Amino acid sequence: MHQVEPSPLPRAAAQRRTLRLAWLTLLFFFALFAGLVTWAALTVRQVYRTATVPREATLVVRGPAESIAWRPGNRTVYQGASDGQALAEGDSVRVASSAGYGQLSSIRLFDESQLDLWAGTDVALETLRTSRWHSGTLDVAIRQRSGYVRYDIKPDAGYTRARYWVRLGDASVALAPGGSYSVELLAPERAVLRPDGGNALAADVAVRSGSAIVYGASGVTVELRSRERVVIDPAGLPGLAVPARWELVRDGGFSQFSEEEYNNTTRADDPTLPRATTWRVYSGPDLPEEQRGYFRLSPTCRPQVAEGSCSADERRIAAWFYRPGNQTSGFTTGIKQEFGPNGEGVDISEYRSLQFSLWARILYQSLNDVGDRGTECPVMIRLVAKRTSPADPEEERVVCVYSDSDDQPPVVTQPGVTYIRVERANWAQISFDLRDEPWLPDFRLLRSIEIYANGHDYDSRVAEVSLVGEQ
Repeated sequence: MHQVEPSPLPRAAAQRRTLRLAWLTLLFFFALFAGLVTWAALTVRQVYRTATVPREATLVVRGPAESIAWRPGNRTVYQGASDGQALAEGDSVRVASSAGYGQLSSIRLFDESQLDLWAGTDVALETLRTSRWHSGTLDVAIRQRSGYVRYDIKPDAGYTRARYWVRLGDASVALAPGGSYSVELLAPERAVLRPDGGNALAADVAVRSGSAIVYGASGVTVELRSRERVVIDPAGLPGLAVPARWELVRDGGFSQFSEEEYNNTTRADDPTLPRATTWRVYSGPDLPEEQRGYFRLSPTCRPQVAEGSCSADERRIAAWFYRPGNQTSGFTTGIKQEFGPNGEGVDISEYRSLQFSLWARILYQSLNDVGDRGTECPVMIRLVAKRTSPADPEEERVVCVYSDSDDQPPVVTQPGVTYIRVERANWAQISFDLRDEPWLPDFRLLRSIEIYANGHDYDSRVAEVSLVGEQ
């Protein structure tokens, strides 16, 4: 039988299809191979770039060892800490609130940056990491739960990108390398509860040197430059940046309460009476009513503005110490303010400057000079402080402001009292820095301030009392 040969055209088409399929298969596997090689290379590159290694810090104990506690990251109970011990990522350090004053403990990071902790501080080392194989990234994140901490960040850690964060509730603060910063968590004037049931705290963030960015709730950000500070409310919202100055005296303008509420602080018989919570009025010794002095409030023009010629915004309120009647024995009329939430005092160890000032006006004093004891002055200022620790005795610094007709120094003086003479009936500003001699150059705790009149008859006033601390 005769066999018919297939046509060359279909055979050629089949060959082309086979060849095309072969090339497509080859190209697919080549692309797959190239993709796998590229993925592997990118993965290795990404791992090289992003792989980090945890680092350690060192604890330095400066105060009483029993007041410093440490908690490992995988534990829930604090335990005793020792000087020089290593701290790892996740660890926490706590300083007892009764530990004392000043810098009580430090955490020295692996890059030589340092955290200084004061009494009542609780911090956690959330992140302590650097790049594993190169000097690209340094990440440090600190969770501050309470207290006061000073952050001194090394200027050049040798990394391309160095990030330092402080977590404060719902807010965070980015600290620039090479700066010095302070962060304090404090209870607001009115208690605020968080949704999770915890207590909400306000934060006071200050830049001593360098710069920082505060990232608050709801996307609000505030940039801080050197010598600026900002307060973050319990909801995590930062306020406006202001100069880094702290007013330690509360109600220095005597405007937060009425005259009755100030004087009600002398009444222990009825605790339901409305009373001032800033200044407490006191007097002594116990004499008949007609022989006592009085504390009053006196609306007046701003000091150095002539009385009767000032506008409403130039009006001030002065504390008025008044005792008439041609008295022949001494009597003290004064006000006192105790510092700190519970009157235990305020830690002033961080303030390099403490500028005290007030305006004083003496309208009348019956005694010449400063009396026959050297302490009978129509305006007196008494500051009570402790030098270094709670065990130290209280020390006082006293100022006597008086008026006299001559320019001679007082005949009788008392050791430790500074005498300032002013012109009668004129407002005079009394101002000095407590960090200068002979005041409180190296003291760490300020306990209280008293302003009072002492003598026979007197009529004196003080206004705009202020004590401004600067770091």
